[in-house]
Amino acid sequence: MQELAHRIDSRIRTRARILLDPEGGTDRRAQVEELLAETLPLDAERREESALWLSFVTAARTRPELRSRAAELQAGLDELIHRVLAEAERAGALAPGLDLAVETRRLSALLDGLTLQAVQHPDLVGPGELRSVLRRHLDTLAGRCPD
Repeated sequence: MQELAHRIDSRIRTRARILLDPEGGTDRRAQVEELLAETLPLDAERREESALWLSFVTAARTRPELRSRAAELQAGLDELIHRVLAEAERAGALAPGLDLAVETRRLSALLDGLTLQAVQHPDLVGPGELRSVLRRHLDTLAGRCPD
């Protein structure tokens, strides 16, 4: 689990550096989407990681020695999501009046649910649909509700 967490963390940190780089480009919205998409099973490597992650958190429910690590990893993801949303709010990229704590939980639940569905039903929930749902959610956070 530590190796898995390290691999995911490394990819997310790379995306975060790009996002925070003042010369990293002007499409911050697309960069946020790419950063969050790193948590989704979009390819064979990430599908395997997601399946391992789901096995680990399931095992942590019945094995007390794993619970603290599972909670720590979830807290890290929630912190990342909250930071992304807080930065977007500061940049004026979110709809006014959002409760960041609620939106953090909502986005975390969305990512978890998409991951679970894609691992359980890879033929039904593919990378395109994962990206589309994440993109639509980010659009609603920004106050854009596409038809």
